[in-house]
Amino acid sequence: MKTKIEKHLSKTNHFVKKRAILTFFLFLGLTLLASAGPVRAQSNIEIELLKKTQPKVSIAIQGFQLQKGSDPTRSGEDSRKILENDLKLSEFFTPISHSKFQSLENQERQAQGVNFGAWAGVGAQWMIKTQYGVGRSGFYTFVFRLYDVDRKRFIVGKKYRGNRNFLRSMIHRFSDEVVAQLTGIQGVSQTKIAFISKESRKKELYMVDFDGYNLKKLTNDRSVTLSPAWSPDGKNILFTSYIDRNPDLMVIDVQKRTRKTLLQMPGLNAAPAWSPDGNRIALVLSKDENAEVYVLEKSLELKRLTRHFNIDTSPTWSPNGRKIAFTSDRSGTGSPQIYVMDSRRGDRSIDRITFNSNYNDDPSWSPDGEKLAYTARVGKKFRIKIYDFKSKKHIQFTSGSGSQEKPSWSPDGRYIAYSQRQGGREEIYIQRLGSRKSRQLTFLTGGGLSPAWSTHPKGKIVNGR
Repeated sequence: MKTKIEKHLSKTNHFVKKRAILTFFLFLGLTLLASAGPVRAQSNIEIELLKKTQPKVSIAIQGFQLQKGSDPTRSGEDSRKILENDLKLSEFFTPISHSKFQSLENQERQAQGVNFGAWAGVGAQWMIKTQYGVGRSGFYTFVFRLYDVDRKRFIVGKKYRGNRNFLRSMIHRFSDEVVAQLTGIQGVSQTKIAFISKESRKKELYMVDFDGYNLKKLTNDRSVTLSPAWSPDGKNILFTSYIDRNPDLMVIDVQKRTRKTLLQMPGLNAAPAWSPDGNRIALVLSKDENAEVYVLEKSLELKRLTRHFNIDTSPTWSPNGRKIAFTSDRSGTGSPQIYVMDSRRGDRSIDRITFNSNYNDDPSWSPDGEKLAYTARVGKKFRIKIYDFKSKKHIQFTSGSGSQEKPSWSPDGRYIAYSQRQGGREEIYIQRLGSRKSRQLTFLTGGGLSPAWSTHPKGKIVNGR
């Protein structure tokens, strides 16, 4: 005799097989036993996605000069390479080879000035000079100076201080400042991406920096972990875990590595999404024998938003917290589509926004509130598409031989991380709007899936001046 779960699975088989969240039902039977004049980017999506990538700024990053009286260290060149890599990964800059201007750099250090004509002669449009010191207590001090060679002017200077544990963070902080000086919007070198990696038949939670370094394994449950979602302050990650043989909602503090269970309702406690103000969590519950979207208030009170006999899942908040986009097969055709509802009234106020494919899922709202990235079936592949709320147009963002799913926006709205499946493997890739190039982020044996991009870090790890 079939259980209620098996009956539900049979009823929604087509949708469930392709839904990462609703594969909980499959895992339950198969797995439990065993994350001065900045130029601002244009917001029009057609221009952003279809235009050619803007010319990159050629930048010379001088060797980091050790201050007198500092303890000897070899970290200066390592730090310079971190900054160089950050600016290269931003895709706004082309770092000039250090060997091309090393003799000029040595001459200028003796002259104690900036020869803008000479720097223009080696092809630099912008230039960075850095001094650093290392105290006996192990604290690093970095003084960065950014120059516009073309306009023959000083742009900005920053001073950071922190211990060795924050060395990369200090470099990333200045890299984001350089991007902000060019574009008017802070860069994302300081951000992190949470994701899931397969280990045998299990799935564990990881996080990694934007540049692919500082990989950390956050769970070691030897169970199934799914659907990571960052808190707005970047300190915690929500996820669903089967560690207690039920898909429960959990939260982990990424610094302290402490965790607790937030919700253990019968059935699904899945697909969490934190509201922009951090006071509410949208999620999917099946306690009423069907997958529905709820909101968990800060008081832990539950409010039901959808009421339909078909599956409702994958909620994502608008940046102002007034709307929630979600996926549902309520159209009656047996294919998932994306809808938008009022975050207070639920599906009493609802709009369907996808009609262009028989499979649309995984909505992800852009930070500016103007766009929605999602997974769409295109032919036999899955692609990331972007919907523009103003023009009401859909643009295909990804292409290639593999399938791309599960989009997640960077906090500046310039990049999208996604899972790419090819040759039986899934890995996380990053792609910038306006560019056709993508960068592989994960290289674990178990691959990477379900990326979730953090916000910019809150608070001051280092001091800027």
